Amino acid sequence: MQTVTQYNEATKFTYELHESRLKKCARLIQSLPPGHLLDIGCSNGDWCQYWQAGGWQTSGIDIDRSHIAIAKERGIEARYCDLNTEAIPFESETFDLIFAGEVIEHLVDTDGFLRELNRCCKRGGHVLLTTPNLASFENRIRLLLGIYPKWLNYNLAGSGHVRGYTPRALKGQLAIHGFRVVRQLGNWVPVVPQYFLDDVKMPSLAFTGDLFPGLSMDIIVLARRD
Repeated sequence: MQTVTQYNEATKFTYELHESRLKKCARLIQSLPPGHLLDIGCSNGDWCQYWQAGGWQTSGIDIDRSHIAIAKERGIEARYCDLNTEAIPFESETFDLIFAGEVIEHLVDTDGFLRELNRCCKRGGHVLLTTPNLASFENRIRLLLGIYPKWLNYNLAGSGHVRGYTPRALKGQLAIHGFRVVRQLGNWVPVVPQYFLDDVKMPSLAFTGDLFPGLSMDIIVLARRD
């Protein structure tokens, strides 16, 4: 029987820097003073390198040992970590910003994960999270038609997402763990099923996420640890 850890280790995750989710995250990061950034799920180090060029000190963790090796070759401080079984391998209050893009939906113990973010984030620092929106426009239509929602799995297949969030649920859980949401954005609204069209094929779709963030395909939240 395959475990969540085994699934995550076997699945290759990489950054698509052209998607509106990351472009909007970049604008949020640019609004903050440079400091020490932790990239959770750092893959081969692309995102860390991007922010190093912008004046940030960067570190990363990932469950893919081959990607960690590549990141280290690029000069990134990258460490192995299985968030389903291990603590984040850094000292408390180390980071000014922790970025966790498309991570929390892959974890069983999300409360434990957010406690770890609180531990590793400096007071006054921020976390920037993205995760698929269970209440996206497409999912609302799918459920009305009796079709299973997009980007949520009932077994370890497809995307391997074992947790689903709405914006309200994510903000509420962050508040429980000491984070105050200061910005919520959406990437783009799937007015046409994502199978046919997305924001990489049509970048102008990003505007729909600005207008209707609660209906967007992805939730983007910047939260501060007070």
